[in-house]
Amino acid sequence: MTEFYGLPNAGEFWHWTNALHFVLVGLAGGIALLAALLQLRGHEEARRYTLLALLVIALDLFVLWAESPARFRFTHIWLFLSFRPPSPIWWGAWGLALAFLFSGLLYLEKGPRKLLAWILLLFSLVALSYPGMALAVNENRPLWNALLAGLFPLTALVLALGVAGLLRSGWAFYPLRLLAGASLLLALLYPLTLSPEAREHLWEEGGLLYGLFLLLGLGVFWRERLAPWAGLLATAGLRALLVAVGQWQGFGL
Repeated sequence: MTEFYGLPNAGEFWHWTNALHFVLVGLAGGIALLAALLQLRGHEEARRYTLLALLVIALDLFVLWAESPARFRFTHIWLFLSFRPPSPIWWGAWGLALAFLFSGLLYLEKGPRKLLAWILLLFSLVALSYPGMALAVNENRPLWNALLAGLFPLTALVLALGVAGLLRSGWAFYPLRLLAGASLLLALLYPLTLSPEAREHLWEEGGLLYGLFLLLGLGVFWRERLAPWAGLLATAGLRALLVAVGQWQGFGL
C-alpha cells in the first residue's frame, strides 16, 4: 500500500487524514456516478451534481496530496507516469483525476454531452471500486479482506445518496434505503468472515463504535428527513473505522 510513498508496509502508518480520504473518495465517486447518470438522462439537476462532483473530487485530491509524506517532493506524480494496472492505487489516482477532468468538461459543456457522461460514468466506477480493492489486496492485514471490495462501493453510493437526500432530490430516497440495507447486511456478515484473532481485535479496538454505526444506519428506514443523515454518518463512520482499526497486522506478522 505504501510503496509509492517509499515507506515500509509495517505497523500503523495511516492517520486521520487517510481515514478522511477513504470517506471523501467514496463520496466523490458516488457523486460523480450520480452526475453521470443524471447527465445521461438529461435531468434538470444534472448540472448541479456535476459541479458538486467537481468540488468533492478536488477536495479529495487535495487531502490525498496533503496526507502524503512526499507532498512537497511531488514523488507521487510517479503514479501518473507509471503503468501499474495490478495496483488499485494506480487505478484510483487515474480514476479520480479523469473523473475530475470529464466532470469539468461536462459542466463547461465542452464536447458531446452523452459521450462525456458515459466516460465520466466509467471513471466514477473506478473511483468507487478502488478503496475496497486497495484494502483487500493487503494480505498481511487480517481485517482487510475480500468482503471490503463489495462493502466499500456500496457505502460510497449511500454517502452520495445521503447528500442527494439532504439536497432534497426526491429520487434519492428509494435507492438510499435499498443500498443502505445491502450495506448493513454486508457489515453484519463482515465479522463472520474474519479469523477469530482478527474478530477479537475488531471488538476490542472498535466493537462499540461498529455496533453504534450499524444501529445508526437503521435510521435510514425511519423518518425521511433523518434518513440522509443516518446514511451519511453511519457509512462514513464505518469506512473510517475499518481503515483505522484494520491497519493491525496480527500476531507474528
